Amino acid sequence: MEISRKVLRPVLAFFLVVALLPCIIDSDYLVRFSAAILLWIGMAGCWNLMSGYTGYIDFGPVVYFGIGAYITGISMSQYGWAFPAALALSAFVGVLVALPMGAVTLRLKGAYFAIATFAFAETLKQIILEFDRTFGVSFFQGSHGITLPLTAHDNTFFYYWIMAVTTLVTVAHLYIEGSRFGYGLKAVKDSEKGAQSLGVNTFAVKLGAYLTSAGFLSIFGGIEAYWISYITPADVFHVHKTVQMVIMTLLGGMGTLAGPAVGASFLTIISEILGETFVEYYLILVGAIVVLVVMLLPEGLMGAYRDIRRRTGAGPKRRGGRKP
Repeated sequence: MEISRKVLRPVLAFFLVVALLPCIIDSDYLVRFSAAILLWIGMAGCWNLMSGYTGYIDFGPVVYFGIGAYITGISMSQYGWAFPAALALSAFVGVLVALPMGAVTLRLKGAYFAIATFAFAETLKQIILEFDRTFGVSFFQGSHGITLPLTAHDNTFFYYWIMAVTTLVTVAHLYIEGSRFGYGLKAVKDSEKGAQSLGVNTFAVKLGAYLTSAGFLSIFGGIEAYWISYITPADVFHVHKTVQMVIMTLLGGMGTLAGPAVGASFLTIISEILGETFVEYYLILVGAIVVLVVMLLPEGLMGAYRDIRRRTGAGPKRRGGRKP
């Protein structure tokens, strides 16, 4: 795998600043807010790993976030597992569920794939809501949700857990950017039939990206569950989380290394500012901003940045000389 130094340097600088941030700022609110930004960067990055690089629009990634939250919640509250062990189990179960799901849905294309993944997420949410009442047990706790053991850890503890997983998601992006596996994913997005004719096992690379995304999302779900200490199916399986991941990636730029980070940071900060200033109208304002950005910048903020660099001569020049 070959990664350009021009790519590695800003990534390393970014995570160095992120690692030192809790030591620099003396505000629990800012640490919590920064952790929330990192969480959304990681989750948008998970969606980008699969959908951004392959072009397969997944409307059901929240299902793995919810699975991670519930596995962590049940493991800690009902069986007394330690937090790291519960997270490891969450990732395992998330990948285990994603394997048959991906094997079936990744054979579909376009709207059929999107609808199938969305339907799976909604179906699993309803199963968890009705499971206990149907079978006369007390496991998922239905709509009442699960209360996790109250944590003695502060926001800094969760900040570094989120940072660690987001760093791993970024490493996965770097691997995709400079590996044969990544070239296979990009070939699927350009032309799946063309990739197959060149010998790319398109199903295998799609499934690999799908499982990786599912595993990381399950871990993020487990972290947030312990962080907030209370979960319900309506919250952890809410379609709003999927919509957030999609919008953030589109804003930043699909199929790019920095796109999820740029889009997630932009939308989270804008939402926080407008939510404080325009309490009654901030959702309308955020929606209007998103629509304008998507309409004016179809390739996202990173696409606009590349265009500016190209026009000013700072970016890579096109081959073949100038056009007449």
